[in-house]
Amino acid sequence: MQASEPKTEEATPAVTPLDDDAASDREPAKPLAWLALVVLAGVFIVSVIHHPSEGNYFTICGFKNATGLPCPGCGLTHSFCAFGKGHWLAAFEWNLLGPPLFLLFAFVWARAVCVLLDRQRFPRAFDAFAERFRLIRYTAIAFAVFGVGRIVYILIADPGSLRHAALSELWARLFS
Repeated sequence: MQASEPKTEEATPAVTPLDDDAASDREPAKPLAWLALVVLAGVFIVSVIHHPSEGNYFTICGFKNATGLPCPGCGLTHSFCAFGKGHWLAAFEWNLLGPPLFLLFAFVWARAVCVLLDRQRFPRAFDAFAERFRLIRYTAIAFAVFGVGRIVYILIADPGSLRHAALSELWARLFS
């Protein structure tokens, strides 16, 4: 009889997909950079050449059409167009978060250009900054807080502005 030798398994190092070294070595995706470049270039061009109507205008916002209250994104088109033409105060008046979002989009556009030109220093620095400060999460939180705050302000300061909204008319018919 032969003596059995103890089996030894080779230890393989555990590599997680979110390893810091692996994340910093990854190349940014060029198709996504092309998409960002084209879409954001379109946004910037429209912001410079489009003159949205002011006053009582048609809106595609379902929330505003139903309730008469603005959603957090209401006014972004006007804000971007004002900002694109250099009317910075007007841009803040249309939507308080419009100018910061416009600047964030400009940084994303610059990142896309750098990715497509194989210049990795800025994209890596931007990605590290965005990850460190949880840019997407805090941007979403800012829009949620801004939206709720704006609705509360409108309900307190000008509740009469809701008379012509579909939901308020339905509410009045049901409970009058």
